[in-house]
Amino acid sequence: MLLRRIICLNSQFKNHLPRHASSATSLVTISTCDKKQICRIKLNNPRQRNILSLAMINDLIKAIEDNEQSSRVLVLTAGDQTVFSSGHSLKELFELSKTKACGSIFDRCTELMLKVRQLSIPVIAEVFGLAAAAGCQLVASCDIVVAGENASFSVPGVKHGLFCITPAVAVRRSITNSKLSSLMLFTGEPISAKEAFEHGLVSRVVGQNDLERETNKIAQQICANSRPVVALGKKYLQLKDAKEDLLDDYQVATRGMLENLDLKDTQHGLESFIKKTRPTWTHKNDKI
Repeated sequence: MLLRRIICLNSQFKNHLPRHASSATSLVTISTCDKKQICRIKLNNPRQRNILSLAMINDLIKAIEDNEQSSRVLVLTAGDQTVFSSGHSLKELFELSKTKACGSIFDRCTELMLKVRQLSIPVIAEVFGLAAAAGCQLVASCDIVVAGENASFSVPGVKHGLFCITPAVAVRRSITNSKLSSLMLFTGEPISAKEAFEHGLVSRVVGQNDLERETNKIAQQICANSRPVVALGKKYLQLKDAKEDLLDDYQVATRGMLENLDLKDTQHGLESFIKKTRPTWTHKNDKI
């Protein structure tokens, strides 16, 4: 129901940005094990720190849709052991903000996050290294999170002039200490895997060399149970956890992101990030 509704969001942007635009070569790789019951979907664009560009988001959605019915568990992981995902492409957002087309990216990203939550099978995030901004949002949207000892989690958009309003929807639902999530959001300061475990974002922390083994062990334990029982359980766990309408939260957050992108300070911050210079804020509410 929610996924059908999300397609209709911000329809005024549909002529600016191809909804199904994707890379010529997929940015994810797929492998299976345990008689194809466990499907591993790997973000595989380490050169660009596994950014959640529109192409990556589309490839992830397609990989999930293609493998949901034939799998018992999905594992989201990365081909880079230093970065799980650094979040949205700020360069892409900067360029598209000039044509007011960013709404389509945020809508498609929301569709990905809702799809992960609403699948009938559990989704495990296997996190090496940094999960930042929308990358942290993706982790927080998963049912189970297994992190290596070197993993860290951040929502650093404020440092570049673009507050992580949409990532905050999932992150603040996962982190039990709202004061900690506020600290992360207002400062951009990362937290360690240990801190993330202590405050509810992470299910289990293991040594780097044990990460894949531990994730597969959990996946195998899930596969030993009845598929319809697990599906029913996931459905009602989501209903129990839904304090408010998640889609409404994302709609409000998307409006906030678009309003943020209209600020001159934000445009300056994004341009500084792209040029690798230090931003000088005007601290004025001027808009482009």
